[in-house]
Amino acid sequence: MVKIKHHSRKFLNKSTGVAAIECDIGSTDWCGGLDGTITISDCARRVNLDFSVYDVKDLDARIAKLHLLLEEISNFRDMYTANYDAIKEDLITREKERKKKLKKGDSVEL
Repeated sequence: MVKIKHHSRKFLNKSTGVAAIECDIGSTDWCGGLDGTITISDCARRVNLDFSVYDVKDLDARIAKLHLLLEEISNFRDMYTANYDAIKEDLITREKERKKKLKKGDSVEL
């Protein structure tokens, strides 16, 4: 039987908040399979993705699931980064507009 054991945890925020990705893979002696879980957490939200396998059909399905997940995350990253300048410009414009509105509101006499 193949013996596999892996655990990793990486924090996703640099300084504040609790956001992490945790990966666990381990052989199971009792049924001859493999338990695998990816947990993604951000503040109080948590998602557990199951990659456990107990037969060849499961293995092929989990590998396909993993490839699709990585593909979609890559597509999301590419869309985000390709539009970085436009997003940043829009955020700066909206922030200036909010500050302008707040200034106008401060100068209103009652």
